[in-house]
Amino acid sequence: MVIHRIIELVRRYRTVQLTLLANVLDCSVDEILYALDELEDTSIVRVRGPSLVSNEAVAETDISVRMHSRFSEKNAIGKLAASLIHEGDRLLIEAGSTLALFVNHLKEKKGLSIATTSPMIAESFARHSQSSKVELIGGVLTSFTTALHGEETQARIRELDVDWAILSPSSICIEKGICYYHEVDAEISLVMQQQAKKSMLLCDSSKMGVPSRFSAQTALGPDAFVTDSGADLPMTEVGQHFANARVFYAILEETEGEDLFFLNS
Repeated sequence: MVIHRIIELVRRYRTVQLTLLANVLDCSVDEILYALDELEDTSIVRVRGPSLVSNEAVAETDISVRMHSRFSEKNAIGKLAASLIHEGDRLLIEAGSTLALFVNHLKEKKGLSIATTSPMIAESFARHSQSSKVELIGGVLTSFTTALHGEETQARIRELDVDWAILSPSSICIEKGICYYHEVDAEISLVMQQQAKKSMLLCDSSKMGVPSRFSAQTALGPDAFVTDSGADLPMTEVGQHFANARVFYAILEETEGEDLFFLNS
């Protein structure tokens, strides 16, 4: 039964530290590694340094879970990314839990112009920022994604004059780079990157080296990449996709670190 629980958690969180997993399962790291050695299908999960990484392309968990999972890493990334934004900048922001935290750190900046495909981000920013403008880009909202999408969305994005496209993909694949589980999200990401003068990628290290389905990697890649301080090893797998980017590492407080958040589990 331990191996089934290991696979369930790695599929859900995609990258999990072995020590954290051992604590959750009330067993030792050696017991986890032994269970993996006995696994018949070795294509499901792999060991990367001190972590287990999913080898399967799976959809992200519900946004209500993602807003809490790895909160410290995402919040630190959002804070550092916000420091790179200047007052008066025009931003194009897709949906995502890391981007929702990023926007929280923008609320003291004046004169921003934000256009987003995320109803949650638009509502949050409009409520708390009095000196900036926010536009919720219209489109289709479906049950499998938190972002608006479709022809109307793409057409409006192409009309915008923006300084930065701010992105947070489902994963960064070893071979395909910036990736999304849903094709409509990859399509919107590509249009955003094409329309903006520069693009910035926000991604915690748990998403790096994890498979997904649809690539939104451009030839030049992003101009800036903000991740957490635990990304050194994962970057050896995916760093080739960011040859032209300035890479920033958000430092966590000593008391902060990876966590697992359970909801309806």
